[in-house]
This record gives sequence, C-alpha cells and structure tokens, in this order.
Amino acid sequence: MPAPLVTPTKSSSQAGIAANKPHPEALPGQHVSEQKNKGSKSGWKRPITWAVVIFSLANIGLAQLSHIQQERSARSTGGDFWTNPALIDLAIKEYKEQKPSANVVLLGSSLMMFPFWAMDASFDPKIPDIAHYHKSVALQAVLEKSGVNNSSVFSLASAGQMSSDAYLYANEFLKGENKPEVVVWGIAPRDFADDNVKSPMATVSFKQIVDLHNFSSYAKTFLPRFEDKAEFIANHSCFLYGRRWRFQKEAERTLEKISAAISRVFVKPSGGATAGGAGLAAANPGAANLVSKSSAGADLAMSSLLAGTAEQRWETSTKEYRGRYKNIAERDLSVQMSCLENTLKVCQERGIKVVLVNMPLTKLNQDLMAAGFYQRFNAQVKALASAHGKDVTLVDMTNQSQFAESDFWDTVHMNHIGGSKLIGGILPAIRSYLSK
Repeated sequence: MPAPLVTPTKSSSQAGIAANKPHPEALPGQHVSEQKNKGSKSGWKRPITWAVVIFSLANIGLAQLSHIQQERSARSTGGDFWTNPALIDLAIKEYKEQKPSANVVLLGSSLMMFPFWAMDASFDPKIPDIAHYHKSVALQAVLEKSGVNNSSVFSLASAGQMSSDAYLYANEFLKGENKPEVVVWGIAPRDFADDNVKSPMATVSFKQIVDLHNFSSYAKTFLPRFEDKAEFIANHSCFLYGRRWRFQKEAERTLEKISAAISRVFVKPSGGATAGGAGLAAANPGAANLVSKSSAGADLAMSSLLAGTAEQRWETSTKEYRGRYKNIAERDLSVQMSCLENTLKVCQERGIKVVLVNMPLTKLNQDLMAAGFYQRFNAQVKALASAHGKDVTLVDMTNQSQFAESDFWDTVHMNHIGGSKLIGGILPAIRSYLSK
C-alpha cells in the first residue's frame, strides 16, 4: 500500500520570513525604499508639521515687524506718541544710561508730565516734545537755589499711568545703581479708577514691562484667576492671538468702508444730510475737528489738549473725564490701592523716600465724580501714606483755594503757572529728604 502523500507545513517563524522576503522580480532596494517612505509620512513631510512651521514663522515675523514700526513711530515727529509702547523702552533706556543717576524721580500720569514739561518749555521752546522729555530743569534750579547742590531729576511719568503702572516702574527699575534718593509721585482718582481701562493689565505700561520672564512676580496681584494667567501666557506666546481683537476691529472697519462705498454708488445721498454736514463744518470748524479726533478711539490724543481755544480744551476735557469717571463710586479700587501700598513698601525697603502728591484738580473736574467719592478717596490715601511714617510725606494739594482756573490747560492738566505752585508745595519735603 503506497505511503500517504504528506504536504510539508511551514512554521510560524518560517512564514514570517517568507512574508518579509522580497518578490524575486522586485528591483534591488525597492523593498527598503518602500519602508522608508512609509516612515516619512509621520515626519516633517506631514501637512500638520508644515502648518505649525508656517504659523510660527508668521507669528515671529509679524511680531518683529510690529516692533520695528513702533520704534519708528516713537522716534519720528508726528508719530503715535501717546499709546506707543516703544516710548516706554526709550524712557527706560535713557534712565539707565544716566551718569550719574538721578537722585529725584518723578512718577505719575500726564498730570505730572504737563506742568514740569510746560515750565521748561516756557523758557526753552527747543526742548523735546512732551512725550520724549524726561527732565525738569525748573525743579533742579529751585533745589539748587534752596541749597541742595548736585541734584538731578528724571521723569518716569507716562500718559495714562495707573497706580499699578507706578508699582511696575518702582519695582523693576528703581533699584541698584539706578535707585534714587527721592520719588515724587503725583496721584489722582483717575489713576485708581478709569472706565476706559478695564483692568490693570490693559495699560500700555503693563503690556510693555511685564512679559513671560517676570509675570510670575506679578501674577498674584494682577492675575489672581487661572483664566487670567492662561490668557496672559497665550497673548505673549502667540502674536496673532494677542492681537485678535485689533484684527477684528480692522476687519469691521474695512467692512464698514466697503459698505459705505457701495452705498455711495447705489444710494443717492439726500440733500438735507449733505447740507447738515456742511453746515456743521462751516459754522464751527473747530468743533468738527474735535469730533473727528474723538471718533478715532475711546481716548482722546493728549496732543489735542494743547490745541484749540481754552474753551474747546475745557469742553473736551469735561467730556473725556465724564466718561473716565463713569460709575467711579461703584468700582473696586482694592487692586490699585494695593499697588499704592506695594509701591510705598518697595521704596521703604530700598531706602527711597517718597513725596506722595495728591494732585490738584479744578472744581469742575471734582464735580464730575459721584458725591462723596473724592472725600473717601482722599481719606484712604492719607491712611496709607501715614502707615509708612517718616519715609512718606503726603502733600495734599486738593484744596481748591490754592489754585485758580488760570493755572490749568484744561480741567486737570496744569500749565507752567500751576507748575510753579506745584513745585512750591513739594519743595520743602524734597529738600528735607535730600539734605539728610
């Protein structure tokens, strides 16, 4: 009987070898290249990888372009002097390059900028414009005349500076070889509650001074919630994300222009509307100019305060501060007051004496605040200043009898006449600290 036919079977290992064995008709190296091509799909040739690279390069490029444009505007005549963050860099650079360092530093908002600039400009019209000027020859001259020799004054006051911004300047820059002997800090209610500034992180100074390398030092004060911290990191990590609201506004403006252009083509304007617009411009060209300026943004450009007649400046200032003081009695001042306390504490720890000036305001401006708010504000400032003993001198210049309307450009900003009265009020405190 013939033996049964047995078909040989392959072991699992042999089967695997057979499966991996290249086809005898395949070209040499073809099998290897196919394996490499399969692996490359998970590497740099993937579309997602290229998308990430392009997005990152776009962010870096736009950030650099924005920085270059800001620097050009800050250095040029007629540039964006009041909201340009590059101006802060220029001021800090100039402050650090002083040799020797100033022994008196001015802090505060435009309420401090105007009188000290105006006094020097009144006898030297060739000095830099108010945004680029950081000295006070008038204060230095008065100090020397009173017996304080070798005094030097530098102004770190900036447009729209809040109490929180002053804390950043003091904590970051008033130290080491740049530490002054005396800080003269002018404050007013707007520095603690401004309806145009929705949070301490919305100021130009905060955005320029605080970044990823030092935000942990200020997170507890400025960024109490996790969402705030996450938002801050996202804004500073991604240029496009941080500018998203600006892009949205620009898109809206573009759509409005397109819509207006279409309307002009297909809709014939009524004669009454045209006559009305022409009538307004003809009857009061100054008022029409102010309207066009105010429509450019929520905050009026500070330079407009120097233009026009006195009546126009006061009218513009009244309208502006009525908006800034909106709901001021209901606003939470705790963060800004804590920054006042922190600034005084930092100066005390570093041996810097502080002359805290409660700046004068016109009666018209005071009356724009809610009833009783100004008195409560002044009492709170007085309590915080007195807690630091002899290291802080409060000069309260809110008594209206000391000043007349002729001492002001508008309802809040003093001119050179008011500036001379301001120096007279703060001189004894500065002199007593420097003489010691």
